[in-house]
Amino acid sequence: MRLTGGDATFSGAYRRRPARRIVGRNRLRAAPRWDRVLNAHEMSHRRRALQEAERRLFDRFGIAVESRDVRLADPPLRVRVLESGTGPPLILIHGSGMTAATWAPLMPHLSGRRLLALDLPGFGLSDPYDYSGRPLRSHAVAQLRSLLDALELEQADIVGTSLGGMWALNLAAAHPRRVRAVVSIGAPAVALPGTRRDPMFTMITTPGIGGLAVRLRPPTTGSARRGLVRALGKAAVARTPDEWFEVTRLSMGVPGWSRAMRSHMCLALRVGRPRPENLFGDEELRRLETPVLFIWGDRDRYGGSEMGRRAAELIPGARLEVVPGNHAPFLDDPERCAALIEGFVEAPRAARSS
Repeated sequence: MRLTGGDATFSGAYRRRPARRIVGRNRLRAAPRWDRVLNAHEMSHRRRALQEAERRLFDRFGIAVESRDVRLADPPLRVRVLESGTGPPLILIHGSGMTAATWAPLMPHLSGRRLLALDLPGFGLSDPYDYSGRPLRSHAVAQLRSLLDALELEQADIVGTSLGGMWALNLAAAHPRRVRAVVSIGAPAVALPGTRRDPMFTMITTPGIGGLAVRLRPPTTGSARRGLVRALGKAAVARTPDEWFEVTRLSMGVPGWSRAMRSHMCLALRVGRPRPENLFGDEELRRLETPVLFIWGDRDRYGGSEMGRRAAELIPGARLEVVPGNHAPFLDDPERCAALIEGFVEAPRAARSS
């Protein structure tokens, strides 16, 4: 995908680089039966509709973005990466059920960086994926390590929101030399004690009804906007344009989304309660070597800032910044969040060069 300038111009459909071929050991699980019944025409139509919605979203923010396919070793599948800008690499990892394009409101404010926003396996325009059969934390490490390998990056700064924050913390714990700095925006999913229950997540992770609950999707952009008020807060929803909600709505209809959503949520929660095996213990937090910044909305519905404060006290050199907002404060105030990110990720670089 190619967009240029505030008045975006497009050079054809999505511009894709050839996928890098990396041989993996594991086999991708079969797509769920409801996806198989969709014919090739309908699947292609849904993907094209999402691509067009993303094009309008990036046009709205005046961002030049290139879409590329990258083949991971573990899991062995193709993922889509959106790339923008030049400079030191900054990896952007979205939250549960979202896509790389949902970073659009923040991206114009991150200057002087090569931004690489990933569609996690099973989401956006990446290949379908079933998260069953492996611990959630193992998925996090394998996916991000394989991404860095595929992008030929020995090390990078990583910004994640919600589940993306959890992903980044796990890679930093397992492979500290691969991560220069972590910025976790909003409560990092189920990585820290104190996560609050959510009615929809409770339904999705309840045996018997979860398979039906995960297929409930907003029929219109307006309903998507209204449905996310609880998670994002009124201020963020009011500030965020319709194009963002349209991308979110259409991404839920791409084949494979339901299976990826429910399978990873069931690894995170059981009947809405966080599974203890996903939590970072105190000693584990004390052993983290990577600089960590928590950016926490003061009204985060999934957990209060005391969660981040306690973690920051345990992690050597970590910081907590509490800002006005809910679970995704980069939507409440993208300018301030970008300034915090840039100031933090440049600090390790400056210290290393001095």
